[in-house]
Amino acid sequence: MRRHYLKQTIRMIAGLVTGLLFAIAAISLNAQPVGSAKAEPHPFYDITQEVTLSGPVTGVVHGPSAGLIPGSHILLVTGSGTVDASLGKWGLQGKEASIHNGEQVTVKGVMKTLRNKQVFVVRTVELGGHTYVIRNEHGVALTPKSLERVQKTAEKGVSL
Repeated sequence: MRRHYLKQTIRMIAGLVTGLLFAIAAISLNAQPVGSAKAEPHPFYDITQEVTLSGPVTGVVHGPSAGLIPGSHILLVTGSGTVDASLGKWGLQGKEASIHNGEQVTVKGVMKTLRNKQVFVVRTVELGGHTYVIRNEHGVALTPKSLERVQKTAEKGVSL
């Protein structure tokens, strides 16, 4: 009796292991190595659509404001009108810079429609001869701490 129970248990375990191996094989057949295929653009921020805008600043918004997406914004006068340029949650926080009305600024980013309104999602800001990185190439806002890590890594000569 005990021997019969042991055979059933071994068969059950063998069946489960076989099923698991088939599942692993099926998953790995669909997997692709990282970097083997051309990376698809991020649905929010497509770097191939990136443009550069320049002009004087007519307004600076540091916190929540009615009608604007959350985060810091600058209102920039360009040849085609005033542009709402979003600097994201951290804006220039942690960077030794501040933007004031009337200053000439160059921003690089992508124009998006958010909440039924045109917003220029800024990736870099050029101000006073310095370039400040606000977002990475995927449009993800960089925190002050992550920028410190990137800067320390660059100082050591290590590329990311």
